[in-house]
Amino acid sequence: MHLIGKLAAVVLMAASLGACATQSFYTTEALRRDDRHPRILMMPPDVELSELTAGGGLETNALWTQAGTANLTAAVKQTLMARNTQFVEFAPPKDDTPEGQRLEQIQKLHGTVGDTIRIFHTAEANRLPTKGGKFDWTLGPATQELAAYSDADYALFVWVRDSYTSPGRAALKAAALLLRVYVPGGIQYGHASLVDLKTGQVVWFNALHPREAGDLRTAEPAKDTVAMLLDNLPK
Repeated sequence: MHLIGKLAAVVLMAASLGACATQSFYTTEALRRDDRHPRILMMPPDVELSELTAGGGLETNALWTQAGTANLTAAVKQTLMARNTQFVEFAPPKDDTPEGQRLEQIQKLHGTVGDTIRIFHTAEANRLPTKGGKFDWTLGPATQELAAYSDADYALFVWVRDSYTSPGRAALKAAALLLRVYVPGGIQYGHASLVDLKTGQVVWFNALHPREAGDLRTAEPAKDTVAMLLDNLPK
């Protein structure tokens, strides 16, 4: 989908869902316990920060994205440690290896599946008849490869897109306000998922609905975003 069209779609979806900031779904509220405490593999967050131009286009900013990724990663680690969660950070193989390329595809797959869940499950009217109303989503057996690198039971994925109003867009918003016309500014939205590495099943999903707030470029606002993303994370 074109970036502008996608931005419009998430804004419309937020309007249809009302004022709730997040929305969680589970297959279970308690993690599987065999002979040990559940171990979570913390995947590198998938983050992209952009500038919203006067014309409504999104221009990715590499420096913002780098800062946002670092801030979000630090905030996720702090949150997991505060919850006394047993976790290990994923140490990916080199990108130019077959293993690295396959694992990159798993990251992309999570983003795609998460988009699909937000569109076809968070809004009840959009739910797929084939699901019978159940929360039933999977990344498939490819996730078993992640377990081989980590000896983990679950993988935690975090995906966030954030945009910021450019000076030109801000001027347009001010002019439109005089005409009593609403022109949206930058928005933040995303999701977090917990995936069973044995089955690939998404056992928990939390959608952060689009909001004109938050700033991942600095540490404290990033902590607020993570607090919402990891709210209700199963133990």
